[in-house]
Amino acid sequence: MTNYLSLKDHVYNFIQEKVNDGTLSPNEKISEQMICEKLEISRTPVREALIQLATEGYLEKLPRRGFIVKPIDEKKAKELYTLIGTLDSLAAFLSMDFITTEDISIMERKVNDIDEAISKEDYELYNKLQTEFHNVYINKCDNEELIRVVNQLRRNFIKHSYSMDENNREKSIYEILKKTNTEHKTIIDLFKSKNKQELENYIKNVHWDISLASLEKL
Repeated sequence: MTNYLSLKDHVYNFIQEKVNDGTLSPNEKISEQMICEKLEISRTPVREALIQLATEGYLEKLPRRGFIVKPIDEKKAKELYTLIGTLDSLAAFLSMDFITTEDISIMERKVNDIDEAISKEDYELYNKLQTEFHNVYINKCDNEELIRVVNQLRRNFIKHSYSMDENNREKSIYEILKKTNTEHKTIIDLFKSKNKQELENYIKNVHWDISLASLEKL
C-alpha cells in the first residue's frame, strides 16, 4: 500500500532538507513566503509544519519575528546522545529475537556502503546510510512507541556539523566516522552471537559515547 505525504509533511521534509544542506542556518528566520512559492502551496500547510517543528524543538517561534532555526549547543547534544543511546540500545535488546539472517545481510551491506561513502567524503550519504543501518533493528523491536520516540529524537540532528572548521578537522572526522562504522560491524557481530546484554551495553556506552556529541552541534 502506498503512503502519500500530506502537504504539511512535504513542507516538514523540505525544511529539514534545507537545514541539512546548509541553506538554512542556526538562528536564521524561516521565510514562509519563500516556501509557499517554492512548493507552490498555500500558507496553511506551511504554518502547520512550522508549528510542528517548533513543538518538537527544531525551530523556535519568536514574537513578531516568526520562526527561526533553533541551534543545538553541546550541552543539548550530549543530553540527546544520552537519551538516544539509551533508547537505541533498548530497541536492539528487544529486537534480538526478531532479527533474521536477511536483516543481518542488509546491515552488512549498509556497512560496506558506509565505508564507500566515507572514502568519498560524502557525509550526506553517510548520514542517510547509518540511519538506515540502525533502522533495520529499531524497526524490529516490536514497540511502536519506542520507534516513534527514537525517530523523533534523532530528527533533532537534522544537520550534522561534519564540515571543516578553520583548523581543518578533515583527518580527525574521517577517522571518527571510520571508527563509528567499525562499531557498526561490532553491533552485527553481537547480533550474531545473540548476546542481548552485551549488545545493549555496547550501543549505549560505546556507540553513543557522549564525548562525540560535539560533532552534532548546530
